[in-house]
Amino acid sequence: MPTQKKIEQVAQYTQKFRNSKSIFLADFSGMNVAQTTELRRQFRKARVEYCILKNTLARRSLKNAGIEGLDTILKGMTSFAFSEHDAAAPIKVIKDFNKTLSKDNKSLIIKGCVFEGKVFGAEKVDALANLPSREVLLAQLMGMLQSPMSRLLAVLQASGQKLIGVLESVKNVKS
Repeated sequence: MPTQKKIEQVAQYTQKFRNSKSIFLADFSGMNVAQTTELRRQFRKARVEYCILKNTLARRSLKNAGIEGLDTILKGMTSFAFSEHDAAAPIKVIKDFNKTLSKDNKSLIIKGCVFEGKVFGAEKVDALANLPSREVLLAQLMGMLQSPMSRLLAVLQASGQKLIGVLESVKNVKS
């Protein structure tokens, strides 16, 4: 029989998972308290929420949020990092955090993720970590869209300048 506290917790995380642009699931076993505290600090700085849920509560919350396909990943110790603002922020924080750890320390191991509504396994997560931020992607897109127009303008200006040059030389010859 579920307790009222667990019902409220499932409802709370159902709403958070529904509103998130990305949810990253990771195995945190082997991390000490100092490492976990530092990781939480970095997540807060990046506006990412980080929590540890029991797998049964996580399954119910994810199911209620309409997210399927994570049952095979929800085994063992699982933590969740999710963001409502930047979909790539959690994986960037995890990647940077794992770089700071020495080889002897166990790092946060990604098990899988839900990115923009699609479920990905651990093998695809590294590609997501290498994605530029949304702002950089938009700037690159604008540059690509602007490039043909600026080239066309340069060609049209060059033709006009050549015509003016020819007209001035004809004027100078007649003078």
